[in-house]
Amino acid sequence: MAEEFENECLKEKQITKQPGAVPIKEERERELRFKGFKSNSDYFLEGAKLVLETNAPYLAMVLGFFAMEHMINALIAKKGYLIKNHECAQMYLSKYLDRKDLAQNLSKAYNMRIAYNYRFNLKENPDKTEAERFVNEVVVPFIEEIDKLMP
Repeated sequence: MAEEFENECLKEKQITKQPGAVPIKEERERELRFKGFKSNSDYFLEGAKLVLETNAPYLAMVLGFFAMEHMINALIAKKGYLIKNHECAQMYLSKYLDRKDLAQNLSKAYNMRIAYNYRFNLKENPDKTEAERFVNEVVVPFIEEIDKLMP
């Protein structure tokens, strides 16, 4: 057991990276993916807003990021691609749509989500101000801008 842990967790490995996006060839699948991602974005945004009113407001940062990610994935699915990672979503925004501002906001939201995933003692400081600001000033405007870009 210890040897397996050492081999899998402590030794350097070379990893082959899979493509971060794949074409969606059929219009029917594009529409299904679009609807699914859009529905998930709405769901996560609703959850982010609701959780702000609880004793666990920082969860809104996690849910808010997922709302953003699903919204951009909905747009990109409509354009014919299935995104597999947030880096490719950012690149699509920045390079394909020339919206570096939105790409930077998505990156910032990702970094904040990661920071809160690993922050200690979240429960001991349930000040919702930062989470409210994140949802209202980062998540909602991002989703509104992506919605404007929908075909």
